[in-house]
Amino acid sequence: MKKKLAVITMNVEICEFYQKLLRQLFGDFANIYGYSIEDRTVMSLGTCDLYLTSCTSYDDRRNEWANSVILSVSPIVKSQVTFTKKALNMLTQYPKGTRAMLVNQSLHMAMETISQLYHLGVNNIEFEPVYPGMENIPQLDLAIAPGEVRYVKGDVKEVVDLGPRVFTANTVSEIALRLGNPEFLKSKKFKDYVDSLAIGDYSLSKLSYHNLTLENKLELIINSMEEGIVVVDEQDRVTDINQAALDFLQVLRWDVMDCFAGIVLPYIPFSLCRQAKGSLKPQLIRVGEVNLSLTLTPMRERGQYLGAFATIQKFEDAETKQHNLRMQMLKKGHHAKYTFEDIVGESSALLKACKIACKMAKTKASVLIIGESGTGKELFAHAIHNTSPRREGPFIAVNCAALTESLLESELFGYEEGAFTGAKKGGMAGLFEYAHRGSIFLDEIENMSSALQSKLLRVVQEKEVTRVGGREPIVVDVRIIAATNKDLHELVQAGDFRMDLYYRLSAMPILVPPLRERGEDIFLLMDYFKRQMNATFSLSSPVREAFLTHDWEGNVRELRNYVEYFVHLDIDHVQPEDLPVAFTRVNAVTVPPAVAQGTFHSSLDSDPVAAHVLGVLACFPLGRTAGRRSLVQACGQQGLEFTEYQVRAALKRLGEMGYVQQKKGRGGSRITPLGRQMIKIG
Repeated sequence: MKKKLAVITMNVEICEFYQKLLRQLFGDFANIYGYSIEDRTVMSLGTCDLYLTSCTSYDDRRNEWANSVILSVSPIVKSQVTFTKKALNMLTQYPKGTRAMLVNQSLHMAMETISQLYHLGVNNIEFEPVYPGMENIPQLDLAIAPGEVRYVKGDVKEVVDLGPRVFTANTVSEIALRLGNPEFLKSKKFKDYVDSLAIGDYSLSKLSYHNLTLENKLELIINSMEEGIVVVDEQDRVTDINQAALDFLQVLRWDVMDCFAGIVLPYIPFSLCRQAKGSLKPQLIRVGEVNLSLTLTPMRERGQYLGAFATIQKFEDAETKQHNLRMQMLKKGHHAKYTFEDIVGESSALLKACKIACKMAKTKASVLIIGESGTGKELFAHAIHNTSPRREGPFIAVNCAALTESLLESELFGYEEGAFTGAKKGGMAGLFEYAHRGSIFLDEIENMSSALQSKLLRVVQEKEVTRVGGREPIVVDVRIIAATNKDLHELVQAGDFRMDLYYRLSAMPILVPPLRERGEDIFLLMDYFKRQMNATFSLSSPVREAFLTHDWEGNVRELRNYVEYFVHLDIDHVQPEDLPVAFTRVNAVTVPPAVAQGTFHSSLDSDPVAAHVLGVLACFPLGRTAGRRSLVQACGQQGLEFTEYQVRAALKRLGEMGYVQQKKGRGGSRITPLGRQMIKIG
């Protein structure tokens, strides 16, 4: 799509001439529109990408109403003009000492034209300035006019029209750059145009793409920057401002140029730069509804203050760039790899956990994942992150049990230079900073010391961290996903875990079920691992039964190890004798003396509570554990009103007899293969 270029001049004829010239130069990539003060078309000035004004548009004070219109537009280029070689050749034909009138629109323009001609080497003619309204017009036979022959009055024998002055190479190059087409400066069209100009020895006789004026280069650089730039002189007058700054600050260029910054840009404290020796700390300012990050830098030469410049960008953009740089420094691909689709299983316990986790993922709150070692807590953490609004941000996993307290602190929170012996020069950002706008997974959080728990609580509550050895807090936006294989509530009661942190983290607890409670999921997982290892073995019925009643203390991790073990055995059908020693040792049952002596029935008959509890346990799915409260409720449904104390005593006796296996803590109890055998015998 072509750009729009408007040319603004004093009179109509010059406007038409410049329109024609600009179309010859830029017509391939810009539409040219003309406006003049003379016919008042300037009052209907349209919206364009660039405005080009002639010097006379500003110099004539009689047209202040038009000037106010011109000054309201942005961006704008003030044109500079010169003569063509053809015009100069016409003048050099006259003998030295020739006298002539130089006719132009005003005395100022006539004197400027004479000065320019002398500067270009026309020293064979003595010029007298002539302009409209002049009282005493010199009586000369020769009148020379730069396209303004209508202003020649009186009895003049010879009138020479040099034609309107044309744009300098600098003006043409600035137009090309402002229109976003620097390639034009390499073109033959531009070279031919420059060759047609009357250029003195002092000027840019070899102007090209690589030797633009310093002013044009600087203008090109600052206008190509995404950051806003405002430059002031030693008196705090605005000397330059780029388009990005105009957009951020919501001002027009000509409303601030050459004005005191304290008046037109009061929210930028340039006055602070006079005493500063270097860049001031970044500040946050608000313009309209936008938060802007502002950095001020004074400019000094040999101790003398020359002015300052401000760098401005949207706070969100600055934050994003800083975060991207952090991730580049980390040089690690910290991202979540798994989703809920990668969680294998169809058991009701697992599906319930996934459903809860999926809902929690879409919230902003911290998450606590509870489950035994090897149940897949980290897999859940990955899936929660990938389902959350933070999925595009980093995901960083940390095992709190794998690091010493001091090392864990410096890794999580970072440290300042000199914070401790061996600290890196410049310090180091912590993992919380790298996890900004993402999630951090803290596994085995129960191993975190009380001091680190306090710092973690501040992250959760205040959303900020303080580096080791530092004082300034750093704002971070991080979602914490914690995991534990302990009962944190019991740790709180014992004073080993902060209560306030526990309740902050456990607002959304997710219980990942152990493998022994997932029934047929065992074989779905086994098939998944077999596909990963290209295995084809199958399990015999006794082995499947053994797997369903196995305790699975190592959970999914233990199952994977067994699959790998069978692969190495290189057998097609796994029999009980092929099971590893660790498996058979765990499932071995010692026959109690009472059973060996044939006194089993009389002993059990004498304890009806134990007999009924054993029968209730046998009704639970294979491998599933049951707590005392669940057993009391189950007995009650059968019309047997037992207290928890009676059930506890019965479980203790059944455990001593080898019929029930009791897990530590709140792990519950489950019937053993021997217990099932005794139920069948009875």
